[in-house]
Amino acid sequence: MNQPASTEDRGVDFQALEGEMELTAPEVYASNLIEWAVDRHASDLFVSDSEHSVVVAVRRLGQVETVRRLARNYGRKLQRHLRVLAGADGGDVVRPAEGRGILQTPDNRSIDLRLSSIPTLFGQDVAIRLFDPVNGARPLDALGYSSDETEIIRGLISRPSGLILVAGPIASGKSSTLYAAIDHLNDGTRKIHTLEDPIEHAVPGVMQSQVNLRAGLDFADLLASVLRHSPDVIMIGEIRDRRTAETAVRAGASGQLVLATIHAKSAAEAIDSLMQYDANPKFVASSLVGVVNQRLLRKLCTECRSPLTTSGLEAVSPRVTAAMRGVPMGIYEAGSCDACFADGYDSLTCVPEILCVDSLIADRIAAACPASEVESAACQNGMLHLSEVVATRVLEGTTTVAEAQRVVSNPLISELQMCVRE
Repeated sequence: MNQPASTEDRGVDFQALEGEMELTAPEVYASNLIEWAVDRHASDLFVSDSEHSVVVAVRRLGQVETVRRLARNYGRKLQRHLRVLAGADGGDVVRPAEGRGILQTPDNRSIDLRLSSIPTLFGQDVAIRLFDPVNGARPLDALGYSSDETEIIRGLISRPSGLILVAGPIASGKSSTLYAAIDHLNDGTRKIHTLEDPIEHAVPGVMQSQVNLRAGLDFADLLASVLRHSPDVIMIGEIRDRRTAETAVRAGASGQLVLATIHAKSAAEAIDSLMQYDANPKFVASSLVGVVNQRLLRKLCTECRSPLTTSGLEAVSPRVTAAMRGVPMGIYEAGSCDACFADGYDSLTCVPEILCVDSLIADRIAAACPASEVESAACQNGMLHLSEVVATRVLEGTTTVAEAQRVVSNPLISELQMCVRE
């Protein structure tokens, strides 16, 4: 695949030309494109019809970057090839379609693809989630947690029973955390079942089941069936209805270790979200052992980052200063080099807010206290707010203030920016 000069704004190696016609066959183009995207840690590939062309874009480190604008005839051949590759009907563009497939790249890597296609105003939008089996699933200590955070999470998932929630919005790394936890527990001494929508990675030794809404099989149905298979550990892809919430809570209280994701803005609000599904507060209090509320931050490239001149960092927050444990504080800005493809950031890192349930918090949950009171009790026990954890990542040089503000809007992060001297 020919690779014109980089664009200036995001460091993408392909020039965005309107109506460009590739000289290579669509099959070869697709293979090279996916290899290129995976090498740059892209999580998604989009091939979308616009008014005059077919736009190729990737989501890299959480940001969408336009790669090319192809001639419509060529672009639609590419879309058709990708649909066939994923086992979807290549000719039916009127109805939504889904599929999965495996692509062998030119460098002999096997990349798992999950495709979804929907009709749009000018044609269709083909979205492909990319999974690299070699680099996709990572252990807990490779997700970006600090050593202290990793030990706390390992302590939670080492409990013989109980419910652990992993909270956050879409694309906050929740599934990666669940897979890492399952990988840690998968030592051959436990019977582990996962309920997923969809199954992202095959895990040897783990019983994995996929939701099938067309067949009337949702998370609640799968969970009720799995409980009859004598599991030690159950992973639930998402709690999103009353039946799943109630069954998960009861399973956690009756001897199984249950790991599940839920959408929430904070760790305390995740508990409140569970209550909104009519879960009994006393059952929740007896089963819940912890909540990990997390976000993904772009991590600065250490090859080209540069320090900024600052003053008064220690005065921003005594809790953050204490959490730094004597590590020198500083604020860095992104640079540009070949190692990070001129982007300034080279990977994504997890930032967690971890709430461990003790007797004080359990009492407040059982009394159905509001999230603010639960959060206050957790902070008394040493929990850092998500904004405080993000602030430590800024001050240790992991990310920039701008990236922190993009992910967590909080006055504390704004105060850090005010410490930068012009």
